[in-house]
Amino acid sequence: MKVKLIAVALSFTLFCTACSAAWISTLDSILAAGAPALIDILQIVAVANGQPFNQTLATKIDTDAANLKQIAASFASDPSGNACQELNEYVATYQGDLQLVEQVTQVTNPQTQQKILLLTTLVAGTIDAITAVIPSCSSTANVKMVNLTVPPPNLRNFVTSYNSVLVAKTGYAVVDAKTAHLRIHEHSKFWRYTTLGLLK
Repeated sequence: MKVKLIAVALSFTLFCTACSAAWISTLDSILAAGAPALIDILQIVAVANGQPFNQTLATKIDTDAANLKQIAASFASDPSGNACQELNEYVATYQGDLQLVEQVTQVTNPQTQQKILLLTTLVAGTIDAITAVIPSCSSTANVKMVNLTVPPPNLRNFVTSYNSVLVAKTGYAVVDAKTAHLRIHEHSKFWRYTTLGLLK
């Protein structure tokens, strides 16, 4: 239930902010947490199955997230031309990354499998939040201004919930040792270092 509420809150808030450039920073923050979260799941699968880490897929996730940020910024500055279509395509590509991760998340330890299921569900909520902005670009000339009566998106709830599930003990020593060091953050490494840790 908590997972669903977080996904709905993220989606609704991002939709309400879509009428202004504020959604760009929201999208960037979601990707800064969501992309590493997907890569964490790949690391858990590798450790749990005693297999090599899927670096190829991890690199794809990072690249697709960076591309999505770039096209979103381009669309925000100039919504004319093919920007809207490209934005939809990049979101679909990033969304496909979650599906690729889900295809390789089968592990034999049931507690670890449950952990992975909860983590992927949380990440799916962030993708729902990203896609919530797309309707605002499908008809940019007719974007309706929304009364912003809701608070800013609380990405911290996602990060906190994800990290809580991530470090919960499974009883599988090799997985528990790995997940203890895989926490995600609300902001990119650049901003965490720039602010000397004030941004988490």
